[in-house]
Amino acid sequence: MSDSQGATNGYMDQLVAKAIEKKKLNEQRLAKKSKPKLEYVLFSQFDVLDTLPSQNGKTTIYRLSKKAQPEKQICCKVVNNDASELADKLLLNEASRLEMSQHPSVAEFIKVGNEFERPYFMYEWVQGESVAEKMARYSSKGFRHDHIAWLVYQLAGALEFMHTRGICHLDIKPSNIMVSEGDFVKLIDFGAARYIGDVDTYAETSLNYASPLYVSTGQAEPQDDVYSLAMLAGHLFLGYLFGDAWHKQLKERKCPELIPGHIWKLLKEVINNPRSHGYTAISFAQQLARIDTQELDPLSSAPIFSSLRNADLLLTHCKPQDRFKFRRFKLLETGLVICLATITGTHLYQSIVDSGQGGPVLQYSLMQDPNVNTVNATASFLSQSPWKMESLISEMDRQDMDSAPYQNAYDIQQGQLKTIYNKNSGQLQSYQLIADELPKALRQLHKELVVLRKELDNERSLSPSVEQSLSQVMVGLNVAASDSFKLSAAVGSKSEQLAELILDGEVALASDEIKAAWLLNQSKSYFYSHALPEQIMVNIYKSIDELAGKDRYTEAISEAKLAKSYFGNQYGIDEKIKSLSIDRSKYILFSTVQGQDMFEKDKLRDSLAELEANDPTIFNDVATKLQALAADYKEKSHQFSRPGRGATAIEKALEEYLSEDRG
Repeated sequence: MSDSQGATNGYMDQLVAKAIEKKKLNEQRLAKKSKPKLEYVLFSQFDVLDTLPSQNGKTTIYRLSKKAQPEKQICCKVVNNDASELADKLLLNEASRLEMSQHPSVAEFIKVGNEFERPYFMYEWVQGESVAEKMARYSSKGFRHDHIAWLVYQLAGALEFMHTRGICHLDIKPSNIMVSEGDFVKLIDFGAARYIGDVDTYAETSLNYASPLYVSTGQAEPQDDVYSLAMLAGHLFLGYLFGDAWHKQLKERKCPELIPGHIWKLLKEVINNPRSHGYTAISFAQQLARIDTQELDPLSSAPIFSSLRNADLLLTHCKPQDRFKFRRFKLLETGLVICLATITGTHLYQSIVDSGQGGPVLQYSLMQDPNVNTVNATASFLSQSPWKMESLISEMDRQDMDSAPYQNAYDIQQGQLKTIYNKNSGQLQSYQLIADELPKALRQLHKELVVLRKELDNERSLSPSVEQSLSQVMVGLNVAASDSFKLSAAVGSKSEQLAELILDGEVALASDEIKAAWLLNQSKSYFYSHALPEQIMVNIYKSIDELAGKDRYTEAISEAKLAKSYFGNQYGIDEKIKSLSIDRSKYILFSTVQGQDMFEKDKLRDSLAELEANDPTIFNDVATKLQALAADYKEKSHQFSRPGRGATAIEKALEEYLSEDRG
């Protein structure tokens, strides 16, 4: 084929493709025109109370009330007629994010639809006032600290829930926060919401409140919402509605009078480190709530709420004039604790000295003929954490006490632990590696899923069911990633993180991390040696009792014996087997005499023998009752002309067994 022919064919293919595309667009327009007009349907069912055009001119919000039911008010957000297809997609995305973020502090989602010529979604109309409106009424006046803490805590609960669902709000600002007539906070406007890790260059968000890293990268992260929460909190403390005034305050080193010092430090820490501050929404709110309710005169503040409800549960209640008294009390309390610890320690050491012939004696041969007090003291010593044992040995040396036996015991213990570690270090390190790498793998998988979603969206619109399924997968993956970080923190080696902390000067924090990890693993040791066996036994007893409840005593006894082969006679297993054996014998004998089940002669004899061997008293009572029942059932069988085979079999079994020489 010549070049000219190839060019001609290529041109023809382009014309055909354009013709097909044009035909599809015409079909879509015709289909859209054939759909009923949204406003006609809405206005026939609802009264329009207000019309709120969006700032970008792409959507309109109708505030509606059900006809003849004015108290039932909702919002309906619709895409304007002249808006692009992008606006359709953004509105449906907003509805999806809102639906997945349902929380008591989020506006209630009602429905989303695309059956009219334009898409729409409905959500709760929050009766109340926005925080922006409240701030405008009390311009340049700081709000009450307890109210600020309560508002932020409610918002943080909603954000924390959203983050576990894989969604960031990204537009936390006063105008998007409603305070209802019942003093509850409601977060609205999910137009800027994105999936965690999603990168989108198109974003509608307030630059005065948005994280600069989100603005520059377009990638959504939970820390961006915490940044906005900190910006909001600063505005509330100062009473400024607009961000410029707050940004000016941030550039100054001096703490503003209206903000407590430690709160100022918290806000600066978050705002100066938009994504490396280390706070979740809830942990930030908890730190913010550590303020004195009486720190400033409440009359000088403009209240956000008409009542506090449970705000005081979050806060301390120290008045400023009481702080010195509080500190003196804490010093006195600390002094009393130190004195008590000193007296107790002196008494313990003295008892060891008295019983150990002049000093604390601990020798390996002592295990053969132990001195009770010395062994108890040593056991108590070895149960402490390594850093506590080292501290106690150092303290003994300073007091000229003989610490050599304790040092020897400590060395033996650590040597044994080292032997165990050397044998199992390979397996331990492999588990630590899995725990360290799992969060990274899940985050990478989440990013790849985000890219796949964008590619699918670019190729064609996803159906609502596929959109929902994909969203649920992303939510599940995000929850798994969040859980994997917790697992990594508990099981991983954390060597790199700890090294970074030490090199950053956070020596105390690194030490606390290691101590916390040690305590966790000690707890795990007790769990495997005591708590876990008890839980296993509970499950085994549950299975045994279920079998016994169904009269399957032989299977129940078999399970009890298997448990005994593992646990020995712990948890009263022998008593359990004895009780089950008695119940089995009674079941066989009584069900036979009543004619419910017929057991063989040998089975009846074995049941009588087992019953007598386990409890002679119960055997005598059962034998007496069986004889009476057998006579009664035989008499009834004669009256109604029915054979009493079971009663006869029991009478015969009892007669033969009691006549045996069992001595």
